[in-house]
Amino acid sequence: MANYYQASYNKGGVASSEQIRFELFREEVLWKLLMLTALTYLVWSDKISIVFGSDSDFDAIESPEGGRVRAALFDFSAEKPRSDRPLPEEPVVLSPDALSNVTFAIDPAFADRNKVGRVEVRNRLAKCRDYLERFAPLAVAEMHASGVPASITLAQGLLESDAGESKLAVTANNHFGIKCFSKSCKKGHCVNFTDDSHKDFFVRYGSAFGSFQAHSRFLKNKSRYRQLFSFGRTDYRSWANGLAEAGYATDKNYGKKLIAIIQSLGLDRYDHQ
Repeated sequence: MANYYQASYNKGGVASSEQIRFELFREEVLWKLLMLTALTYLVWSDKISIVFGSDSDFDAIESPEGGRVRAALFDFSAEKPRSDRPLPEEPVVLSPDALSNVTFAIDPAFADRNKVGRVEVRNRLAKCRDYLERFAPLAVAEMHASGVPASITLAQGLLESDAGESKLAVTANNHFGIKCFSKSCKKGHCVNFTDDSHKDFFVRYGSAFGSFQAHSRFLKNKSRYRQLFSFGRTDYRSWANGLAEAGYATDKNYGKKLIAIIQSLGLDRYDHQ
């Protein structure tokens, strides 16, 4: 580089060593400014990050309990929220008498707190997976026909029917707790079961298929659920909270439970089919 400047000066005169050093210094400063500008752009646009930890726990990068920490040189998270990252969930803590097939999808820490054996946890979650294997295709088909997210249908079915093992599901094929309000229904149309603390009449279906179809029609035809269809079919959060707010169930944690089941069992994958 010094020879280059010396040759340049030779055309119009001899360059002193001070002049050559000045040109070299100016060149170095310009390059540093250029690199700093490029780095600032990358950081500002969130295209570069620094990750601490081993590569083996890469999937834990967004988890508060994970072994890795993701950090940008500057933190613009407050000004630029990332919509593609999962939002934090409020944990749903179940009481000791809430043991069911779906308990461990709603409250994963339930087993540790209440000393439930691993074998029982495994068996109950296996029942949930079996339920999904049987009814996920039906929930997806209903999603395309009605607009109700498959994740919501499956989460409600799991919760309302205890993964298909509730008395109402077994004897009446009613997987969603849909009640009968008709005053002139034919014999065999409904059955009498205790709901909460009193007796109610619930619709009896000829098959689980009929129950899933009725669930879609029920949400479509009831005016109080109409606003839910303005949400995208992948926005299971808004659907879950909307169902709770519209009074689908008396459980104050109903929306949170649905979201917990969806996230724990990965039911949102069916919304993209």
